[in-house]
Amino acid sequence: MDRFKIEALYRTTGSKGNRNQARAKGKVPAVVYGRGTDPVAITLDSKAFKRALNTTAGSNVLLDLEIKGDNGSSKETVMVKDIQRDPLHWDFLMHADLIRISLLDKLEVEVRLNFTGEPEGAKEGGVFQISVREIRIRCLPTNIPQSIDVPIDGLNIGDVLTVEDINLPEGIEMVEELTESIASVLAPQEEKLEEETEGEGTGETTEEKEAE
Repeated sequence: MDRFKIEALYRTTGSKGNRNQARAKGKVPAVVYGRGTDPVAITLDSKAFKRALNTTAGSNVLLDLEIKGDNGSSKETVMVKDIQRDPLHWDFLMHADLIRISLLDKLEVEVRLNFTGEPEGAKEGGVFQISVREIRIRCLPTNIPQSIDVPIDGLNIGDVLTVEDINLPEGIEMVEELTESIASVLAPQEEKLEEETEGEGTGETTEEKEAE
């Protein structure tokens, strides 16, 4: 799991105008909370924060904060709980909620599924369809995988993969329902249309029945 060191500054909660001034200076207002400790208002350097989010871990990146202020500094290990973005400029970060974590306690996170290979059914004209692209797991922060590989080579037309079919790395627990579908191979669309056409051809219309 990626870890990223980043400096932060203590801030007073202040007004909306103060937060806007911070954003204009390239800062992201944020709050650190959790683990039974009072919330702490901080600002992050926008460029440094974006670099952290752009690592392979994405929002699951571990942030080692060094928070500085007039009365000294402190260190916190956190993860991103929520990010507010400007609706018109997605790359502009408005605010972040950061949650304190312990490297010794398991937590729940969502991890991307990486489907590998090509289904046998697709080679025969079937359509591979993904139902779920991320799953929720439980593990230690340092064991969070960047993604989980799901081989699909053996899938034939009509086959369905479920959460139960995912092989998890050691030390990781599944949180999702085991019966939930994550992917399948559908029959070719042309074949379905032919079946529907044949079914329609064998039926009698109302006019034909009245003529009889």
